[in-house]
Order: sequence, then C-alpha cells, then structure tokens
Amino acid sequence: MMRGAVAVPVAMLCLLAAACGGDDSTTIPEPGPPVGSPVLPDLMPKPQLNVQMQLLKGRWRMRFSTIIVNVGEGDFILRGTREPGSTWSVEQDVPYSTSGAKRVPVAAGVVWGGDGHEHWHIVRVASVWLVPLDAKGRPVNGSKDLIDTKVGFCFYDHTHELDRGPEDAQYSAHSCGHEDDTVFGVGLSPGWNDTYRASLPGQSIDVTDLPDGKYRLWTEIDERGWFKEATRADNRTWLDLDLRTTPGGRLAGVIGTGPAPS
Repeated sequence: MMRGAVAVPVAMLCLLAAACGGDDSTTIPEPGPPVGSPVLPDLMPKPQLNVQMQLLKGRWRMRFSTIIVNVGEGDFILRGTREPGSTWSVEQDVPYSTSGAKRVPVAAGVVWGGDGHEHWHIVRVASVWLVPLDAKGRPVNGSKDLIDTKVGFCFYDHTHELDRGPEDAQYSAHSCGHEDDTVFGVGLSPGWNDTYRASLPGQSIDVTDLPDGKYRLWTEIDERGWFKEATRADNRTWLDLDLRTTPGGRLAGVIGTGPAPS
C-alpha cells in the first residue's frame, strides 16, 4: 500500500532502475567513489498531525499522522542486501560534496510490512509514545508502555516540504521491494518529507485505560542512534494534548506543540 502516490515520470523510473523490467520494482543506483567531503542528511520529525480518537471493538485508539523531514543538505539513503532467505544487512550511503558516496554499515533492523503495506521496512526510523504531564505542564518520565504499534518505515519522497532540494521526487516507494527480493533501497531527498497518514496500520496508541488529563505525544527519529546525520539535536518533537471524556466519546484537544522543520 502506498501512502499517497508520488507522480514519478516513467523516464525517471527507468533511470532509477538497474533495468526497466516488466514489474514496478526499481533500485536506487549505486554511487560512485566518494570525492570531496561528506554531506550528511538531517532527519527531523514534525509534531504529530491529524490527531483523532477512534472507538474500535470497544477500545479507544488515538490515531495520528507521522511526518519525517530531511532538513539537511545530503540525501538519506539506506540499502538492504541479503542472500535468499537470510537476514538483511543494511548500509547507509553518505554522499560527498563533489561526487559519489561512501557506503557505511548500520545496525538497522528490517521487517516485512505484511499489514497491508506489502514491502520491506526499516525498523523504528521514528517512534511515537505518550506520557502524562504534571501540574506544571512538564512530561513525567517513565516507561514507553504507551507507544505506537508501527513496525517501521519504507520512506521515500512523499511531499516537497521545504524550499530546498530537488523540485521533483527522486525516490519512489517502488524501491522498497517485494517479499522475495534480495536487494532493496529507500531514500529521502533534502527538503522532502515522508508521511504516514493516521488511517494507516500502526499509526495509533491504545488509550482506553488512561484517565482524563494532559499528555505529551512524543516523536523521536532514530532513537537507537543507527544513522549518520548532520546533528541529532533536532530528532525529537512533541504535541501536548488534553484528553477528556465527553457524552459523545473521548476527545484529544491540542494545547501545545514542539519544534517543527523550517
């Protein structure tokens, strides 16, 4: 399942592919030797959008859209390779200023998105969790029991978010691969975002047993520190919410927001 298809001309898909075959799979071209100095990406989350409450099978779920933006100067590219039936190995392309890129092994996990997405995902590129706020509006430290159920991201150029980077999408969801593939790749251009809408699987937290009150919905990029970025100082943001019960059901009103990409 694609999250709002990006229009990519057929000619561009042929350039991105190692070969234009009869299916819709593409691969990201191999980089040349690195020349110059590293130009790193910088992943930053937006505060959660479209927060809504859903009653499903007697349980209340808080749903939301998750958006990751590459605010850096370099492309964010990950590649997975494996022998048939074996475990994936993942490398990040670190682009260089003059040409080419350096391939760097990273410890990122890979999982098949068999929940309707039907392609490979990088585990926990972004995590979302909910914590209560104290009487002074400060988040209470504790466990991440109230965390989203999303397994991972197949990221690609979804929307041109910022006034920088290429005008046209460079990376397509098609390169996320099929279940029996031995190679896949994912990429996010500078200035572009990757969006997972609230309606998609995993974009929710069960809040049935939470009391009414004020809460912070945190979002963090790469909490395990797998990826090479220009900075990790902007990897977190949040949305503060007032969770309350009304005669018509449970509501979550926005009362504050954290930093956003610019």
